[in-house]
Amino acid sequence: MCSQCRTALVSDAHRFSCAVCGMVYPTTDGILDMRTPTDREKAEAVDWSGHWGDEHQGSLFQKFFGFYRKHVFARTVAHVTDRYFAPEGIFVEAGSGTAETSVRMDKRGGKRVLVALDIVFPVLTHCVPLMDVKICGDGFHLPFRDASLDGIWNLGVMEHFTHERIDEMIREFRRALKPGARLILFWPATNSIPQKMLKIVEKIINLKKREHKFQFHPDEISQLRSNRQAREILQRNGFTSLYVDWGMASGMAFKSVVGEKLVAV
Repeated sequence: MCSQCRTALVSDAHRFSCAVCGMVYPTTDGILDMRTPTDREKAEAVDWSGHWGDEHQGSLFQKFFGFYRKHVFARTVAHVTDRYFAPEGIFVEAGSGTAETSVRMDKRGGKRVLVALDIVFPVLTHCVPLMDVKICGDGFHLPFRDASLDGIWNLGVMEHFTHERIDEMIREFRRALKPGARLILFWPATNSIPQKMLKIVEKIINLKKREHKFQFHPDEISQLRSNRQAREILQRNGFTSLYVDWGMASGMAFKSVVGEKLVAV
């Protein structure tokens, strides 16, 4: 679906194009770039471009976090997605980054098609091979038809936005999901022990005067305050709350928040 005018696209060997608005979406290195000009400007403006840039991928910090994502967080992601997602269909990680936290997901012998979507193009070039499709696009304007997806999930995404923007994104997720399909959000909370530890390390590093303030990742301005808040966010955006945990399985790094799209609201 066209990200600009939301109409069907025509495809050829290396690109998709819209006959209505004239937008052209190229494929480069196996990644379909579904961004509009506005999306590209947004990607250049936000901190994620620097965080996920090629020059950072080989750093000691990124190697450590990559190991942690694959061997710790990925176990929780695999358990929750396998429990709450349907056994087959199309599932999108909206804000995937490298998708390392999804590396252990069960594709049920190919019955589950996994799509990595992120607004920053370079990070998708480092995406894990498990993902079947890689799309560069905006989570606020998903390039999918209404009621076409069987599930959406992400980890460490929602907390970077204001609650007004969070509601906007979740309503967009709801638009793209089929009735009864599930949304799974792995969301750091205010009691996140690993996040508190990282903040302490950041403060120590920043004791030495630096040209730019050091951060492991962009500011987390909307960490979850409670399980009740998570359920309220789901419910006001058209989802039934199925499950919210305390974060024990992830070492208190994030809560697992699961909602099911209501047929009508």
